[in-house]
Amino acid sequence: MKDNAEANPPVEPATGPQEPVSPWQRAVEADGWFGLILPGILALSFILIVFLAVMAGDRALVASARETNAATLNSVLASTMQRFEEWAVHQERNAAVWAGSDLVQQSLEDLLNTPELSSIAAAPAQARLRTTLGPWLTEYGYRGFYVLGANGVNLASVRNSDLGQPSPILSLVDTNRLRAGRSILTRPQIVDVPALDGDPGWTGLDEEMAMYAIAPILSGTVVRGYFALRIDPLAEYSSTFRVGRTGLSGETYAVDRSGRLLTETRYAPEFRTAGLLAQGHPSMLHLEIRDPGTNVTNGDAPATPYATWPLTAAAQAVTAGNRGSDLIGYRDARGIQVMGAWAWDPAREIGAITEIELGEALAGVNRARAVLRVFAVAMALCFILIAILFNTHRTISRHRARQTQETTQRFRRILMTVAEGMYGIDRDGRVTFINPCACDMLGYTEDELIGKSLHPIIHHSRRDGTPYPEHECPIATGTQDESVEEYFWTKDGECIPIEFSVSAIDADDPAAGSVVTFRDITRRKRDELVLLRYAQELKRSNAELQEFAYAASHDLQEPLRKIQAFGERLHKKYHASLDETGQHYLDRMVDAASRMRQLIDDLLGYSRVNSKTSTFQPVDLSQVLADVISDLEPRIVSEGANVRIGTLPAIEADQTQMHQLFLNLLSNSMKFHREGVQPSILIEGSVEVGETGAVARIAVTDNGIGFEARHAERIFGMFERLHGREEFDGTGVGLATCRKIVDHHSGTLSAWGEPDAGAVFTITLPIRQTVDA
Repeated sequence: MKDNAEANPPVEPATGPQEPVSPWQRAVEADGWFGLILPGILALSFILIVFLAVMAGDRALVASARETNAATLNSVLASTMQRFEEWAVHQERNAAVWAGSDLVQQSLEDLLNTPELSSIAAAPAQARLRTTLGPWLTEYGYRGFYVLGANGVNLASVRNSDLGQPSPILSLVDTNRLRAGRSILTRPQIVDVPALDGDPGWTGLDEEMAMYAIAPILSGTVVRGYFALRIDPLAEYSSTFRVGRTGLSGETYAVDRSGRLLTETRYAPEFRTAGLLAQGHPSMLHLEIRDPGTNVTNGDAPATPYATWPLTAAAQAVTAGNRGSDLIGYRDARGIQVMGAWAWDPAREIGAITEIELGEALAGVNRARAVLRVFAVAMALCFILIAILFNTHRTISRHRARQTQETTQRFRRILMTVAEGMYGIDRDGRVTFINPCACDMLGYTEDELIGKSLHPIIHHSRRDGTPYPEHECPIATGTQDESVEEYFWTKDGECIPIEFSVSAIDADDPAAGSVVTFRDITRRKRDELVLLRYAQELKRSNAELQEFAYAASHDLQEPLRKIQAFGERLHKKYHASLDETGQHYLDRMVDAASRMRQLIDDLLGYSRVNSKTSTFQPVDLSQVLADVISDLEPRIVSEGANVRIGTLPAIEADQTQMHQLFLNLLSNSMKFHREGVQPSILIEGSVEVGETGAVARIAVTDNGIGFEARHAERIFGMFERLHGREEFDGTGVGLATCRKIVDHHSGTLSAWGEPDAGAVFTITLPIRQTVDA
C-alpha cells in the first residue's frame, strides 16, 4: 500500500478538499527539486572544506620540513667548522712544539754556523733532525718538515734538493703574524716542489698539493728562523670536511675567496664525466663552484667558457663573507637543485658550505603531500558517493525490506523442514518459536508450547524421576553446552534421551535469547549398548583363548619331555642294534621331538606378549642391544658375523620384550645369510616427530638372502615360512612374535627385501607410552 501511495499522486478524499501545500514545502520534500540537489550542494561544500584544509596542511608540511632541514644543515655546518678548527689548532700546536724544542733550536744554530750552504746536507745537525723527526712524521702522517732561516732559505729538510734554496713557504703566510710568535696553518696550495722519491702521494703530475703548519723559532723575542710541517691536504684536511654529511646525497666542502674548491668532493667522477675535471687530477684546487645552469651529469653542458659561469648562490654568498642558508633551492656545481647552509671563517680565510639534494631533503614531505592529495581526492569521491547513496537510499530500503521478508519466509521454511528439533527461548525462558520436528518428537502442538516455559513441561525430572531444578538446567538458563545425558519427557510421559546444543542469538546481547537444537538419540544409545556387550564378549573370548594357548603349550611340555628322554635313551643304547631303517625312524622321531619342543617354546613366548600384563618403564635400547649381542656372541663368532650398532634412544617399554624383539631380529638376520658371504648387520636409530609425538625409528639392515617384495607382510604371519625346513630351521613364530611385541607398544614393524640383496626391518616405537598396559 505504501508503494502504491508513493507511485501515484495523492487523490483528494471525498470528504473535503485537501489542505494546500506551499511551493517551498514541495521543494524541500525528498522528491522535490531542492531535496534532489541538496546532497550535491552538501557534497560540494565538504569538498571545498577538505581542499582548503589540504592546502593549509601542505604549506605547513613544507614549512616544517624546511625548518627541520635548516636546523640539520646548520648543525652539520657548525660541527664541521668546529672539527676543522680543532684539527687546525692541533697542527699549529705540533709545529710550535717542535719549533720550541731544544733539538730544532740547537740544530738551527749549528746549521746557521755552517760555513757554506753547500755543506749543510752533510752537517751532523741535518742527520740528527732527519733521524729524530723521520719516525715521528711517518707515525703521524706528515709528508715532511722544513727548517728555514730568518731570510727564508731552507736549511733542513727530508730531501737534499730543497737545501740552500729560498723556500716559497713564507710567501703563503702573513710573516708579521709569524714574527709576533704565532703559528699559522696555510690553505691547500698547488706547488711546483717535486715529490719525494717513493712518496705514496706522487701521481706522476708536474704539480703537487700541500699545506703547511709554520711556527717561528725564537731566541727570546728574536725570530731566528722558522719550522714548518708539510701536510697532505688530500688526507686529514679533506676528510675533516668530508665526514660532515646529511642524508645520502649531502656534502660539506670548503672554498677560498675566488670560489675555488679547497677539499675533495664525492662527486669527482661526475665532474670528470662532464669534462669539467681532467683525468688524474683531484677535484681539490682544480674545480670552482660555478653554476652551469643545467644538469651536467645528464650530458648537458653550457656552450659558454667555464670561466664565464657565475658562482653558485652559496659560493657567491660565502665568498662575500656572509653566513646564511637557502632552503628554497639553487643549483650546485653539477647543476642539480640543492638546499644548503654556509659560513665564512675570516681567521682561516675559507668558506664552508654544506648541501643536500632538494629531492632527498623534501622526500618525506613530498610523500606526505602526496598522501594528503590522495586523501583529498578520496574524500571528494566519498562525498560524491555519499550524495549518490543518499539519493538512492529509499530504493535500497525498499529492496532491503523485500529481501528481509523473503529471507524471513525462507528461514521459516527451513525451520519447519529441518530434521532436528529446534525452538527459541527469550530471556525468561519462554518459547518464541518451535519447528514441527520438535513438536512431533515431544507429542505437543505448536500452540501448546509457544509463549510457555518448556522446562516444567518437558524437562521437569531426571531419568530416575527425581525433580530437575530449573536453575540447574543448562537449557533453561541458556548455557551453551552439549550433552547426551539429558532427557526430555513427551506428552505421553515417555522419557527420551536427547543430545542438545544451546546457542545465543546475539553473543553480545544475552537478553536476545537463545536457540535450542536437539535430537532423539534413543537408537544411538541402543546401538552403543550393543557394541559395549560385543566388546566385553570379545575381551572375554580373547582372554580365554590366551589362557588356552598358554595352558595347552605348558601342558604339552610334560609328555614331550618324556618322549625326548626315552628317545635319547633309545638312540644311546639301541641305535647301533637297529637296522638302517630303524635308525632312520629313530633319528626322525628325535628330530621331530626337538622341533616340537622349540615350537612349544615359541608359542609360549608368543602367548606371553599380553597387552594387559606389562608395565612400561624407561629402557635404554643401547643397553638392550648390548645384552642381545652378549647372548648371541658364540653364534656371532662361529659365523664370523659383523654387527654394527649406532646410537639408539631411550624409550618407555617392557625391557624383556625389547630384548626378545631384537634377539629374534638379529637371529633371523644371521640365519638367512648367503652362502660364502660374511653376515653383516647394521642397527641404526633416530628420533622423529610424528602426529602423536616423538617416536624412535630403528632400522635393522642385513646382507642376507632377502626376499621378494610381495612377501613383505606374509613373513610376519604365524607359522609362515618362505623356505623349506631342509634349507633353514625354525618354527615360523619368531617374526610373528616381533610384530606382536611392537603392536603391544603401539608401534609399527615393516620389512623390505630384495632377493640376494639383503633385508631391512624398520621399527617405530613411541618415546613415551600414553597408556600403561
